[in-house]
Amino acid sequence: MGAESTGKTTLSQALAGHYDTVWVPEYGRDYTVEKVRKDPSDGWRSEEFTHIAAEQSRREDLAARDANRVLICDTDAMATAIWHERYLETRSEEVEAIAAGRRYDLYILTAADIPWEDDGTRDGEHVRQWMHGRFLEELQRRGRPWVLVSGSREQRLATAIAHIDALLAPPPAHPAITVEISRTAAP
Repeated sequence: MGAESTGKTTLSQALAGHYDTVWVPEYGRDYTVEKVRKDPSDGWRSEEFTHIAAEQSRREDLAARDANRVLICDTDAMATAIWHERYLETRSEEVEAIAAGRRYDLYILTAADIPWEDDGTRDGEHVRQWMHGRFLEELQRRGRPWVLVSGSREQRLATAIAHIDALLAPPPAHPAITVEISRTAAP
């Protein structure tokens, strides 16, 4: 999770490779590319974000069937809710309801500390820090488990792996408890 051009896709692909598992690309990005291709002047509508959140969630559920212990998702419905807020300047009850029904073991928030890359569809360099702040606020408000990754690609990957490995580690063994039962003979 993170603002535009903060390395989410690069990190998602690297994590999927590290764990030899599948990852779920950001459906909203594909949707946006197609939307802009059809009509660059077409504005956003709330129902589009509801569709994006629902489709992203559906794709996650499908990919989970093929995951090897961990599923890596490039985004989620909570992020879509924040994008709705960014573009339509209001919250969406429908998108937030989709987000509320989803649970993840860990959110990895990518810092906006790497250079902006204009790929032809991105338009949010001027709101990167605001978006980062909104993601952070929502993770905290909803009480979701999260970690911030920053620095180089290698540093981000190492931090993410350390946190995921901690989740995948077996719980520590508890020491055996000995209970002594003594019977006394009745007089």
